[in-house]
Amino acid sequence: MKENTLLKISIICALVGVFVLYLISDNIKLDETAISKIKNEEIGNNVKVKGVVKDVFNGEKVSIITITQPEEMKVITYGNVSLKEGDYIEVIGEIDEYNGNLELVGNRIRVVS
Repeated sequence: MKENTLLKISIICALVGVFVLYLISDNIKLDETAISKIKNEEIGNNVKVKGVVKDVFNGEKVSIITITQPEEMKVITYGNVSLKEGDYIEVIGEIDEYNGNLELVGNRIRVVS
């Protein structure tokens, strides 16, 4: 009897926890950041950037997208992307540094109109 009660309480707590996490994640918003305002102090932070695709390189495991705002920044993403030059995209990702240059490791990329 006690095991059934404990199981029911565990399932209810898990479901309530998942629901609360869903509500919290739905309310987290990232404001758009200009490429020119991204500094070295922000390495490791998540940002949202919009820009025009200047160049796309699809490698075996990684894709490198160059976006402009008019400033340029490279966006690194794992896997191939189906973007073309001139697409206006929104990227949410983490600021990183590679060979002394800031870049964005894209977690979510979408074409916006």
